[in-house]
Amino acid sequence: MLQPMRDLLQRAKAGRYAVGSFDVPNLETAHGVLSAAHELRSPVILAIPESFFTLTGFEPLVQAISFMANQLPIPVATLLDHGKSRDSVVRAIRAGMTSVMFDGSALPEDENTRLTREIVDIAHAVGVSVEGEIGVVGRGAVYHERPELVQQGLTDPRDALVFVEATGVDALAVAVGTIHGHYTSEPTIHYDLLDRIASATGLPLVLHGGSSTGDHRLAKSTAHGVCKVNIYTDMSTAAMKRLEDIFATGHHHEMRANDLLGEVKLAFQKTAAHYIHVFGSAGQA
Repeated sequence: MLQPMRDLLQRAKAGRYAVGSFDVPNLETAHGVLSAAHELRSPVILAIPESFFTLTGFEPLVQAISFMANQLPIPVATLLDHGKSRDSVVRAIRAGMTSVMFDGSALPEDENTRLTREIVDIAHAVGVSVEGEIGVVGRGAVYHERPELVQQGLTDPRDALVFVEATGVDALAVAVGTIHGHYTSEPTIHYDLLDRIASATGLPLVLHGGSSTGDHRLAKSTAHGVCKVNIYTDMSTAAMKRLEDIFATGHHHEMRANDLLGEVKLAFQKTAAHYIHVFGSAGQA
């Protein structure tokens, strides 16, 4: 059933596990993730990034996901992922999402704080949870081409405390060494930094860029305050690999579009199930 993300993450914090936040571009992939969570009796977060708005009808997708979630005996939160503006956040709230993430990490700190505070006021007035971000989580090639940028973007615990006290967010996305997309070298997660941020803020912490970070690294992060991990790239890669294999063998001639969508759903389901085990949330519903 649908629940506020705040509730899922507070229980994860107390139980020292993390809830998977899985980006879903359509109904089939959402069904796959929900199926994995239901089978493993795990709480789960279904996320739709603002960048997916143009892929499908956003409001009908949110309504369909919400309907499916309310039929299941597990805690499910829906989340606007990487909302970049007040308007997109309000749109997500009106569509019925239980939580929103405002990503003002590219803005000056004072502007990020001001806008996040405005969004918290709007969201909390209607019972919607808010995730904010302080620090900068880069993308793929930055690890190889400009590793110093990763270090420069790390979250400062002092800035995190000021941000949390000024905004009232329910969860905090932090930069501690992960990146979005594909890695080009081995990541280094700064667990000592996670400890300092967790101690300073007292909030559930969020890792963005969880795909291919390494199962052992992600599992270890749950002991250092991480209560939510975002996954998309690995699910998308698994789906693409499955379709490539089908086309390479020529079996696609025997299939229709619905069959291919079923293969995509299955790839998302299997990958989500894998990470649910890694995060320690199986059986926690």
